[in-house]
Amino acid sequence: MDIVALLNEFVSDLFQAEEKFIDNPDHMGEFEQRVVDASHKTAAGFMAMVLEEMDELIRNSRARKDSYNIHRKDKRTLITTAGDVTYKRTLFQNRDTGKYRYLLDDMIRLPKHERFSVNAETKALSEAEVHSYQHAAASLCLGNQTVSKTAVMEKIHAITEDLPEEAPLPQDKKCCEYLYIEADEDHIHRQKCGEECGCMIGKLIYVFEGKEEVCEGRRKLIGAHFHGGVYPGTDENRKLWEGVQEYIEAHYNTDFLKAVYISGDGGGWIRAGKDYVDRSILVADKFHLMKYINSVANLTGSELNATKGRFYKYIYQNKLLAENKMLTRIKNKTGKETTVENARAYLVNNWDAIQRAFHDKNVLGCSAEGHVSNVYSERMSSRPMGWSEVGGDRMCRLRCFVKNNGRDKIVDLVEYRRAKQYQPLEATGTDGMLVPLPKKYYSQAQRDVMKYAERMYAPLTGTSVKKTLAIRERISNI
Repeated sequence: MDIVALLNEFVSDLFQAEEKFIDNPDHMGEFEQRVVDASHKTAAGFMAMVLEEMDELIRNSRARKDSYNIHRKDKRTLITTAGDVTYKRTLFQNRDTGKYRYLLDDMIRLPKHERFSVNAETKALSEAEVHSYQHAAASLCLGNQTVSKTAVMEKIHAITEDLPEEAPLPQDKKCCEYLYIEADEDHIHRQKCGEECGCMIGKLIYVFEGKEEVCEGRRKLIGAHFHGGVYPGTDENRKLWEGVQEYIEAHYNTDFLKAVYISGDGGGWIRAGKDYVDRSILVADKFHLMKYINSVANLTGSELNATKGRFYKYIYQNKLLAENKMLTRIKNKTGKETTVENARAYLVNNWDAIQRAFHDKNVLGCSAEGHVSNVYSERMSSRPMGWSEVGGDRMCRLRCFVKNNGRDKIVDLVEYRRAKQYQPLEATGTDGMLVPLPKKYYSQAQRDVMKYAERMYAPLTGTSVKKTLAIRERISNI
């Protein structure tokens, strides 16, 4: 189909939509949908037409004829944001090696068996980051197009563990005397073989420079950067914290840094951060401290407020022994050994960190619970759903990536993964064939001729002069 036929069909669809709307002017929604569908149909048809023209130019290329034989033509359907794009491309056989290649797919760097365009995959990830897999799949369905939630899930699973590098760092690193790290976890329901089997921990760590007041009673983090994932076991936890340390070294002048405060609930994986982050100091999260004190004080009935007051008094006065004696009295009186011993273990193991939370003037309040709810829970655990370990880990990483870079940068994840996936194709003895050539420099006379040619609409072998020159330059080193 040429461009004229494509446009004729588009105009015909618009006129049909207009005619039906005039007959039924109260159906404005139906009219709008017909116009949108016609636009998508034309866009998909145009993309297919251009791809087939490029394939034809490759077939007619002298460089191709010197190195490759034509084997056959095959159809390929690509899911795009405009709908399904179905096009024919040629399978070529290398005369020297006997290997087969779709040169068009290689030229547009489309991995083998890939069903999604870059923009379609980006949209799927963007929707799945907020909504369910089914919702993300439905957002890509246009016309007769079908996308399953499993296909979206596979795209989430395909996100690489090592995320792409961020924008180039400024030459001058930030100078801060104090940095703050807050860490907490979300308990995510694990699913295997369609059945729920316990929980896994989604770990969240974020580094920031301080807090500034937005309005009365509300503050926001300054320079926050999020790190997260499942990271099970000691070795994986080490990788997580080493990544945090690398981020600090890359962005901040560590010679100027006096201390890095790590706040959390006192869990083992959080306490381990002190071994990997330089100049780090552990600080207790007052929210979790309050939970333990309340759990014990509630056992005393009418003496609740007095008991809580004594706990906080002993903390301010740094009297751990007095705290222990009071816990023992409560246990003997109530018989609630488990509750009391859990509180005792927390207080004893985190006493120094608790003291810093109340007495170090540089310590800020911890908001880890709220950030876990915002970054993880609202998508991953606030509703009855289960996750595989891979899916849970990748969704954690994706939501941290979006927090750090914004949703418009998800396309970088897609292109990064495809670049890594495409690398093996370049190691098959054909590497260098379709690498862009160094920029050519043309004389003024040549540029004038090219400008004149671009204004001409007379076809050359079914396409414009500009198209022919572009394709020739791309494959001239085959």
